[in-house]
Amino acid sequence: MVSRRPGNGVCVCVCVCVCVLCWLPYSSTIAEDLALSNAGIPSPPLEVQVRSRTAHTIAVSWVPGFDGYSLLSHCRVQVADAFAPSNASVLVFNTSVPPHLYRIQNLGAVKDYNIRVSCMNEVGWSAFSPWVTANTTEGAPSAPPGNVTLSVNESSSSVIVTWIKPPSAQLNGELQGYSVSHVWQNSEVFQNLSSRTGKDSSAVHIPIVAINATCMVRVAAITNGGVGPFSDPVAVFIPGNGFVSTASSSTPASRSTHSLTIVFGFICGVVVVGLILYASVIIRKKFTEETKFGYAFSSDESELAVSYRAKKSYGRRAVELTLGSLGVSEELQEKLQDVVIVRTNLALGKILGEGEFGSVMEGNLSNPDGTTQKVAVKTMKLDSFSQREIEEFLREAACMKDFDHPNVIKLLGVCIEPSSQHVPKPMVILPFMKYGDLHSFLLRSRLGMGPQYVPLQTLLKFMIHIALGMEYLSNRHFLHRDLAARNCMLRDDMTVCVADFGLSKKIYSGDYYRQGRIAKMPVKWIAIESLADRVYTTKSDVWAFGVTMWEIATRGMTPYPGVQNHEIYDYLLHGHRLKQPEGCLDELYEIMYSCWRADPAERPVFSELKLHLEKLSESLPALSEPEDVIYINTSLMEDSVEELTEDSEFPRIDTDLDPNHIIESCSQKPETTVVTVDVHDSNGMGDRYILSGANEDHLSSLRRSEEEDIPFAAAHTLTERTAVVSGQHPSCREHVSR
Repeated sequence: MVSRRPGNGVCVCVCVCVCVLCWLPYSSTIAEDLALSNAGIPSPPLEVQVRSRTAHTIAVSWVPGFDGYSLLSHCRVQVADAFAPSNASVLVFNTSVPPHLYRIQNLGAVKDYNIRVSCMNEVGWSAFSPWVTANTTEGAPSAPPGNVTLSVNESSSSVIVTWIKPPSAQLNGELQGYSVSHVWQNSEVFQNLSSRTGKDSSAVHIPIVAINATCMVRVAAITNGGVGPFSDPVAVFIPGNGFVSTASSSTPASRSTHSLTIVFGFICGVVVVGLILYASVIIRKKFTEETKFGYAFSSDESELAVSYRAKKSYGRRAVELTLGSLGVSEELQEKLQDVVIVRTNLALGKILGEGEFGSVMEGNLSNPDGTTQKVAVKTMKLDSFSQREIEEFLREAACMKDFDHPNVIKLLGVCIEPSSQHVPKPMVILPFMKYGDLHSFLLRSRLGMGPQYVPLQTLLKFMIHIALGMEYLSNRHFLHRDLAARNCMLRDDMTVCVADFGLSKKIYSGDYYRQGRIAKMPVKWIAIESLADRVYTTKSDVWAFGVTMWEIATRGMTPYPGVQNHEIYDYLLHGHRLKQPEGCLDELYEIMYSCWRADPAERPVFSELKLHLEKLSESLPALSEPEDVIYINTSLMEDSVEELTEDSEFPRIDTDLDPNHIIESCSQKPETTVVTVDVHDSNGMGDRYILSGANEDHLSSLRRSEEEDIPFAAAHTLTERTAVVSGQHPSCREHVSR
């Protein structure tokens, strides 16, 4: 205690401190001795759980039990076959802890295992935890089919491939079928094709696609776990005279030295035949004189006579390229069979645009009636592309085949040609769009070398065209999933067509589609429910249509400026939406905002959106002449942007319109041709977004009306709403006040 008496207060304090300081070292030593004397064997681990499984591995975790007053240093995992006899060997794996996690490897596929865990401290091992049963998944086969043999059926012009099923113990799952890879190669042709057979098949017929060529075949087994190793290649030579002069080789089921003997004999035979041919040519040259045109003189007659015979013949049988040579599914072949165009009817021109995986070229298509049509040809850019990529490329073409609407792009045909590596390459033929995509058109009008004014009436017409096209697609149960201004094309008459169906899906049952595999998606155009659950409906396309309207209203600005892709979901989840563009009518923004309601059921359908946009368009003053529309020179036009001058072919629509009836665009014309956006780090929800537009009071009223389930008003029902925004054209304010 500390005494409060003045006489001895200091002395008492000093004594207490000394006592405490003296006691601390002894107390620490005693505590350590007590801990050592109380240490014991730890308790068994708790909650042994399976974290992940593959065909040959199982990852388990556990919660350590009471450590017995001593830190756990090691744990051991025992693994036993669940259906093996009790006296079978048990696998033991030791691991240091923490972490309390271990991945068991080198297990058999599709098997059940019993697993338990024990842990050790400095005293000893704990008892084992209760057994936990886990199983491995299916894996790819570990052995190829055996005894692969080739034979030629001349009557059916095909190569017959036979094989023996791999051992069941090495299938590592349930057999689903076989993959047959066959390569045709000679001096002019190189084709790498593949096909798939059923699980009960042990033979397949391969059509002969080339003569004077070697066909090499490999076979692999397939399970749900993947494709197993291919067998050794087996080759057969198909001569031009229809007689197979080279016997096919085979791969025995047991990998013995017979395969080496066959290959060695085949090589020796080829060498001997080559030497004989070479000797015959040398001998013939000694008896005949040869000119550059062939053999000029013959010694068969008594008098020398001049005769010419072609030294080489180029009349070879052409290899016909069909959809079957691409190795696509039979279902896809049937869909595209009636739109296949002969390669000679298509003449390719310059490249209009290039992407990472493909390019678009200008072309001329010869029609059956003798006329020619200017077209755009979409090709796959890479020479080495997978079978799945070819399938997806042609599925997009098949998706457009049955479309027949003025605001939806239509497929003209599919053509096939060999690539630089002699591999068949598909080409999709589409109508030629002179003014390119809508996004580039809008950017050129706002930021080009000579920025051009686009009236609001024209922008609304673009939106109505897209709504008409999307209404047609939704009525046919198609989900676009990638609707944006960049995927809408402009025809010569300024009609907008919905295009680019690479991500579109046909809904066969129900009204939604759930994305299975992860793919690159346009985050800033995706609905909030699709970002969360990867579920897409027609209302998801409605959300994207609202973003596309915002792009048109801002003449090509990027949505959510200053917001990164990984921030979009949180931004939308907190109730934020795209801000009202500067100078945009309130009626138009309300139509946009209705597309972004959190509940998909509350969003309008495309038919309703079309009606609202048409009413708003009808309420605006009409242009002086219907054909007075801005034409912007995009990258698809022949003249470059640098060559644009005041004398270029831009319609001077400002001189054709009555100045009193011009409605300003939903975005202001720039004072300069350079636009900069500051992107900065996030400092909080309040100041990290650089967005301008409608005031927050107006947005709050919109959100309250949405929460109260008040439908947005049509254009003719809005009364006395102020739409004055900084820099807005006076005619916009007059129209709104009316």
